[in-house]
Amino acid sequence: MKNKILYIGGFELPDKNAAAQRVMANAKLLREIGFDVSFIGISKDVKTALSNVDGFESMPIPYPTGNIEWIHQICTFININRILERKPHYVILYNFPSIASLKILKACHKNGIKVIHDLTEWETVSGWSMRSIIRRADINLRMHYCIKKMDGVIAISKYLFDYYKNVTNCIFVPPTIDIQAEKWKRNSSNNSHNKIKLIYAGTAGYGCKDRLDYIIDALKGKEKLELTVIGMTKEEYERGYSLQVPDQVNVNFKGRLPHLDTIKAVQDADFQMLIRDNNKKNSAGFPTKFVESMACGTPIIATLSSNIGDFLKDGINGVVVSDSKQLEIIFSEISNIERKKITEMKLACRNNHSFDYHNYQSVFSNIFKSQS
Repeated sequence: MKNKILYIGGFELPDKNAAAQRVMANAKLLREIGFDVSFIGISKDVKTALSNVDGFESMPIPYPTGNIEWIHQICTFININRILERKPHYVILYNFPSIASLKILKACHKNGIKVIHDLTEWETVSGWSMRSIIRRADINLRMHYCIKKMDGVIAISKYLFDYYKNVTNCIFVPPTIDIQAEKWKRNSSNNSHNKIKLIYAGTAGYGCKDRLDYIIDALKGKEKLELTVIGMTKEEYERGYSLQVPDQVNVNFKGRLPHLDTIKAVQDADFQMLIRDNNKKNSAGFPTKFVESMACGTPIIATLSSNIGDFLKDGINGVVVSDSKQLEIIFSEISNIERKKITEMKLACRNNHSFDYHNYQSVFSNIFKSQS
């Protein structure tokens, strides 16, 4: 009989958020090395949510609405009996709230179940509303106490790996993908026009994560460049950043698109944009869009947040931006880049399989071992 793993957290399967992409890739690898994996995620519509995703049993709980449900999620998330009745050998908690983590850890240890934390961020919270205060306390307890009590940690970045490697069994696993999945195999459009197509696809965070405002400002007057933004509308951008989009910028806001449509748009672009400030939040995370852009065969113009410098090679599979103030100069250079050079960079991206989940089998085996 296969050993069981129960994966629990705020991911919305099959592909509604970046969390879903990560846990699905991890689950596929764990299945290939002999484990029976099932999920308890979240859903905005439980009645229509899939109960089986790529062969994995999925039992989502409702997305919290209102303060009472939100507090319940932080303190409990799910009834302990729903975990124990599955009789797992391992429970993986994905970016889990602190009080709920400790309750689950205590119950699981009483029943001989190991608890692993899949950790992909070190959140920061601004403001002093009651919700902000609660979130800030939860994050501090999680990062400084709860994680250290876990039987293991799957760290998404070298920053988090280095922070926890001496206090628990910690492995480094960046965002991974199934490189054999059909969505990565489609060919991009033939770009025969004169403009260089840039794309930003993601949730920008309005200044606390991706600096879309820096990008748009640096594009002023760059007539040979055009930017497509997926993930927000023009109105959302102007409201979130408190800025107007300059008339002299070629930018097209698409709003939110289905995952597969977004992947196709990234494949058809010449470059993906990834500009971030250097802070703890960005150092602790690892951008999923970087990994997906590589898989799409689309080079990245990026600042070196987290440890993407281990994978991004300037002029080979993308362009390194040492400082956001350098963007205007880089855009001037990109305006005159030869189409042959872009083709070479795209090929280098497509030939880079660093994020294929199959590469991490031995890494996962450092934590997950079959039990008789």
